[in-house]
Amino acid sequence: MPYHAGTGFLVLALAVAGAVMVRGGTAEKEVDRAGVGHNCRSTLPRELELSCGTYGFGDLRQVCPADGPCERTTAVTGRNFGSATVYVTVIAGPAPGDGRQGGEQRIASGRSAVLRPPEGQWLFDITLRGAGPDPKRLTVTGIR
Repeated sequence: MPYHAGTGFLVLALAVAGAVMVRGGTAEKEVDRAGVGHNCRSTLPRELELSCGTYGFGDLRQVCPADGPCERTTAVTGRNFGSATVYVTVIAGPAPGDGRQGGEQRIASGRSAVLRPPEGQWLFDITLRGAGPDPKRLTVTGIR
């Protein structure tokens, strides 16, 4: 059988598609959940926000302890390890697709803040922006 230039690419694409299909059936606890030590780092200009749930922290909706069932996230403690002041907002809501952005919270360099969704709501995301040109960095130091 003659070799065609696209054959290797097709085989690779099918292998990747198969891996994605298998991964789609992973258990609830194997989802990329937010956890202690996860970082959100932004080099965006000061007027732009970065989604830490998408770029660094992982899924913020639930905390899944190793020895128990997943529970709704009630608080995330974030520490600003960067050299610039950062501004964070919590995006939360009563149901998926109904998220609302809360007020902005300032976290100075070397300081921490506890970020919470309103009582009984889902924590969907935490956004990050900074005041200066230096890279902005927020690290999860606690989650419950």
